Amino acid sequence: MREILFKGKRIDNGEWVEGYYYKMSETTYCFKEDYERKPVPEHHYILQERMTDWGLPNQIVQIEIDSKTLCQFTGLCDKNGKKIWENDIVKTVSDIYAHVKFGLYTTGFALEECNQGFYVDFSVKTYLRHELGYWNNKVEVRGNIFDNRDLLQEESDE
Repeated sequence: MREILFKGKRIDNGEWVEGYYYKMSETTYCFKEDYERKPVPEHHYILQERMTDWGLPNQIVQIEIDSKTLCQFTGLCDKNGKKIWENDIVKTVSDIYAHVKFGLYTTGFALEECNQGFYVDFSVKTYLRHELGYWNNKVEVRGNIFDNRDLLQEESDE
């Protein structure tokens, strides 16, 4: 079965947590006008399973995260076996850094063809392939755009 995992930074201490994503509104209104008058705050959580004791049911723990840091696992690993997440910064065999994104992209060869999925967005102009699946065993995860944005900046400055 395919693993659909997410990670995000905790609201309380800024540490990364992995698990299953869940979004919850504080309340539900009956009429659209009520939402327009007073928007409902939303909370974003990563859910994890926690063992209690032998033979007892496990618990589900919800950890509130900053929604701006939410990243989805791509299902792929780098050349060292490390998971590749959306918003990671990877280094290619050509020592070029790239930002892992999800969305519409061109293949790099045909400008009119458009694909959707996880792809690498290079920090410099290049004609290299953008499909993440092509690069998964050829790249190394070096950080992410939240903690290591300077990796992309250094590359574009050169």
